[in-house]
Amino acid sequence: MKVVLFPSTIRGKIKAPQSKSIGIRLIFTSLFSELTLRNLTLSDDIKASIRAVNALGVKFNGKRFFKPRALKLYTNFVNFEGSATTLRMFIPIAVAIGGKFTVDGNETLRRRPLSAIVKFLRDNEINVSSSHLPLTIEGKLRHTEVEIDGYESSQYITGLVYALYILGGGKIVVRPPIVSKGYINLTIQILKERGLNLKFDGNILAVEGGEIAPYEGNVPGDFSLSSFYAASSIATKGYLEIEGLYKPPNFFGDHNIVEIFSQMGAHSKLKDYSWFVSGEKIKDKLKPISVNVEDVPDLAVSVASLAPFTSGETRITGVKRLSIKESNRLKTIVEVLSLFGVHSYVEKESLVITGSNNILRGKFLCPNDHRIAMMVAPLGFFAGAEIENADCVNKSNPNFWNDLMKIGGRISL
Repeated sequence: MKVVLFPSTIRGKIKAPQSKSIGIRLIFTSLFSELTLRNLTLSDDIKASIRAVNALGVKFNGKRFFKPRALKLYTNFVNFEGSATTLRMFIPIAVAIGGKFTVDGNETLRRRPLSAIVKFLRDNEINVSSSHLPLTIEGKLRHTEVEIDGYESSQYITGLVYALYILGGGKIVVRPPIVSKGYINLTIQILKERGLNLKFDGNILAVEGGEIAPYEGNVPGDFSLSSFYAASSIATKGYLEIEGLYKPPNFFGDHNIVEIFSQMGAHSKLKDYSWFVSGEKIKDKLKPISVNVEDVPDLAVSVASLAPFTSGETRITGVKRLSIKESNRLKTIVEVLSLFGVHSYVEKESLVITGSNNILRGKFLCPNDHRIAMMVAPLGFFAGAEIENADCVNKSNPNFWNDLMKIGGRISL
């Protein structure tokens, strides 16, 4: 699908796109208790998580998830398409149940590394066919005190929390460095709220029992996905209320983008469950900042969407893991910004973006990376843009382009 963006002012009120991070974690709890999600948006990653729990016996009727009578592998093959999150959570859960199964994905997912989980499986005497997808795994996790490298993905640790719960509790030792700690903390928060007793101290995460309670409600909105609506409004000197978010926790996470945009000189404030942003009172340029996103690397793309509108160099550190996302984001961010006349470069483990006085109309082909397509929205509504393969946003937010039209975005689909 091709999308053409025309200069527009983004203003009004919009409901925050659903948090796939929270949605996927909730869906995996349906393995243990009844779950009803009243507002579920079927993004590609959410569909992958539904296929994952279906493979373990969960039934889904479009709103309600029915836990299985018995936890076991009901199929020996699961295709995760492009969802690395779901794949990485599923593998530890499946080996805790035990059996033989094959996992695969699309071309994008096949490129992403699996070395940490493959090493973990082999260390625990579980047979694994290779170090990349498609992957056939056979065996059962029998140890309740386990170790795993923390450098590749926090999602393995989330999967191991569910796995150890199946085994009656245990301990995860995460070998440093530990990346994306914000998402480990998100898992802990969600499962604690549902009744699980977890403790995360240093590099040790203890699963100490409890019973996961049934849940009926909504999946809250997502701060990082909402940030592209917010950045579009700020860049075009509009104003916007984004409603349906959640109370910010006390760890560094997606919600910190509200404060980051404020530090850049925009009006950006959270009140109750709504995020209010405005660029109306910005006289000239936004302010460049330095920010470390190691705990939540996805925020690098959000910051990159607004950095071109600053008066100097924005430096984003802790970005090493961007090279192993849906695309090599260290490369694609630089390439895409250059199409709009914005200079940026990678220096060691930093991404540096220089604000531009001459943002150009740009045209590009989305590299099957939803956040890269979303990053273009503020630039496109400022100067114009043409995006091929724009339906790549379906991975996390299939309503993205239609939502932007509701708040003033002039878009040709």
